[in-house]
Amino acid sequence: MPDEVDDLILKMQHLEAEAREAQTARHLGGRSTGLKSRAQQMAAQAQTDLEAAQKEQAEGETAVQRARTPGLAPLEAADLLVGGRAKAQEGKTRVVKARARLDFALGQMDEADHQAWDAMQAEARAETHASLAESGADSSKMPGAADLAGSGTGQGA
Repeated sequence: MPDEVDDLILKMQHLEAEAREAQTARHLGGRSTGLKSRAQQMAAQAQTDLEAAQKEQAEGETAVQRARTPGLAPLEAADLLVGGRAKAQEGKTRVVKARARLDFALGQMDEADHQAWDAMQAEARAETHASLAESGADSSKMPGAADLAGSGTGQGA
């Protein structure tokens, strides 16, 4: 009788762990999908902004070079030089900001991949607990039991 009670308690513990891990997997999986989608959109926009800013910076630098060519009227050269410098500086500022946004978006995509990995591990732990609950096997006698013992924290190994 005590063995039967112990088996039922163990089975309930495995079922509870399975439910907890399945919920974690659903939560992380849904979050990672949304995060990755938003990060991809942000990265595409940042890449477009970066290309436009680099083009603006190059145009400004070209204008500065043209202003320094001999034979150009002094007033025209001065206007070209001031306008070129301003355009190049604005382009440089936009390049820095676009690169920062792109780096952030890439970091978010890495985080989404990490969450997807954690969700997959949680699914595997849930499946293991489900099979242990069905078989009624004692997890302490199975290989990898130490991995399952810490699975209730929601953190992967």
